[in-house]
Amino acid sequence: MRKIVLTLISVVALAALVGCGGGSSSNNVSVPSAPSGGFPVGFSNSSLNGNYVFSVNGLNGNNSFAVSGLFAADGGGNITSGVRDTVNDAGGQSLGESITGTYAVNVDGRGLAILNGSSGQSIYFFVLSSPSAGKLFQDGTGSNSVVIDATGRLQLQTSTSSALSGTYVVRLDGEDGNTSPYGAVGALTASGAALTGLIDENDAGAFSPQLGISSGTYALSSNGRGTANYTTPTGTNTGAHNFIIYYVSPSKLELISTDKSFFLHGHADQQLSGVGTLSGNQVFNVSGYDNSGPNGSAYPIVETGRFSPSGGLFSSSGSIMDYNAQSTFYSPAFAGNYSVASNGRWSASLNTFSIGPMANENLVGWQVSPQQSEVLVTSGSNSIIGTSYGVVASGEMRSQNVGLSNASVTGYYSQFLSGYDSGLGNFESTGSYSADGGGNLNGTIDFQTDSNGLQQNVAESAETYSVDPILGRGTATVSGVPVFFYTGITSVQSNDTIYLISSDNTSGYQGTLTLQ
Repeated sequence: MRKIVLTLISVVALAALVGCGGGSSSNNVSVPSAPSGGFPVGFSNSSLNGNYVFSVNGLNGNNSFAVSGLFAADGGGNITSGVRDTVNDAGGQSLGESITGTYAVNVDGRGLAILNGSSGQSIYFFVLSSPSAGKLFQDGTGSNSVVIDATGRLQLQTSTSSALSGTYVVRLDGEDGNTSPYGAVGALTASGAALTGLIDENDAGAFSPQLGISSGTYALSSNGRGTANYTTPTGTNTGAHNFIIYYVSPSKLELISTDKSFFLHGHADQQLSGVGTLSGNQVFNVSGYDNSGPNGSAYPIVETGRFSPSGGLFSSSGSIMDYNAQSTFYSPAFAGNYSVASNGRWSASLNTFSIGPMANENLVGWQVSPQQSEVLVTSGSNSIIGTSYGVVASGEMRSQNVGLSNASVTGYYSQFLSGYDSGLGNFESTGSYSADGGGNLNGTIDFQTDSNGLQQNVAESAETYSVDPILGRGTATVSGVPVFFYTGITSVQSNDTIYLISSDNTSGYQGTLTLQ
């Protein structure tokens, strides 16, 4: 179970598991040169200027680990101050560690960051989609062998506050006290210093719905770092959960658990108005495990799919999923039903799969807005062996605009891919691409694999894409990987994000292209 899929919405790889017990002592590798080449998108060192919140999860040779933190970039290549909190699934912790460092931003948004703290030095490759957001992977190479696999995101802190306001949709991932996979989604409401709400959790395939929160509190300091806790008196895991939280903006938080017997990391988004209905086209993007492998072993899975809900139902016409379990790829059509409550909680049953071993899958989600949800897979069954199996997978769902063409995909895009390859092992990649509106992609990427180590400034030319105007699902080749290509995903800008999922039987990748 240690070889987890590194998800595309895993947060920023900005620190190693160091000095935390059960982990490596340091990421002791030589510092590579900063990214170079690429298209003249217009980024520079001045693009990274201000306070940035980062969070990371991944694994090293011994443990799963997670980091959240905050650093100040001066716009001139220096990280003048910061703090990071590191935890692992063996109970190791390094909390409140001071950090400084340096960084370099290439003209196409690719960059290199170096953080130094008392526990050692960490090196990260990143790509910016804008000066306020980016995705990263950690340079985990040593003697041409990857010793750390970790990915994530970087977010500009727009303000700080001592108080939260309203309801926050929370997603948590990690492992329980037995190091079994765990996922949860829910909604917590802040009132004064108190937190109340509901949590849906999936622990090793055992689903506990709508657990009431009691005794929840939070506190924030002037720099946006604080603490939070809540208690679930019922369900699989009763008792208190304790977190360090980082305030990104009034609408966004990052979280990391300080419970030594329960390894969790996640984020929270302020719930907006208009929730309580599902309409239009929806695309879900999740990753995790199922235990459908030999003798009940855990398989890593990645899934991306789309449907059009209407009146509590969605039909097999226009409902399709691409999923990959241990490098076995299927693209089944499905039908199903759903229900949604006024508080934004919805559930859906996907069934009558036309191909592949999976017969049905159940989802639960909490809406951040009508265009965005956090999603948890709660159960599934196998049509070949005729039994249910445990699934622990989570991710997000976004609304989708269709009717697009190849001409709709034009301009510069930041690229992020992560996952595994049957021959190369784990894989992480950041890059910048140019799309010409005519089906052609060219770019420059930095990537690493378990077997081949770090590769820098790799030119990707003569890659292609094709947009389906009906489903918004096409095909492409990105970083040499054949993928299905879900366009029109709403995000910061209208239609600015494309979801990618590998479409062969040798890999299990997910990723994004985001308009720069």
